[in-house]
Amino acid sequence: MTDAAGEVRAIVSELYDRLAANRHRIKLIDTSARDYPELAALWFTGARGGFLGLFRDYLADRIGRRQLAPVPDVTAAARLVLETTVFWAVHRHFDAMPETISDALARDTVVHFVVRALTRE
Repeated sequence: MTDAAGEVRAIVSELYDRLAANRHRIKLIDTSARDYPELAALWFTGARGGFLGLFRDYLADRIGRRQLAPVPDVTAAARLVLETTVFWAVHRHFDAMPETISDALARDTVVHFVVRALTRE
C-alpha cells in the first residue's frame, strides 16, 4: 500500500520550497507575462500548466485507487493546491499588509491543510 499522505506531504513541501526560493523570479515572470505573449505561453502553459496537469493526473490516480479522499473535481483541487501554495510561498511577501507569520509556520500550515484535505489521515 502506498503512503499517499506521505506522498502528498512530500509533493506540497517540495512545491512550497521551490516557489519560496524563487519568489522574486516568479513575481517578475508573472507580472511580465502580461506584456510578452511568448513568456506567458512558456509560464502559464508550460511551467504552471505542466504542474497542474501532472498533479491533476496524480490526484485522479490516487483517488481512483482509494488512496486519497474523493474531491468534486480533480482539476479544481489541483488548482486550489497550487494557488494556495503560491499565495503563501510567493505573493504574501508582496502584499501591502502581509501576515506576520514566519515562513516556516506558513509552510507547515499549507502542507498540513493540503494533506488533511486530500487524505484520510
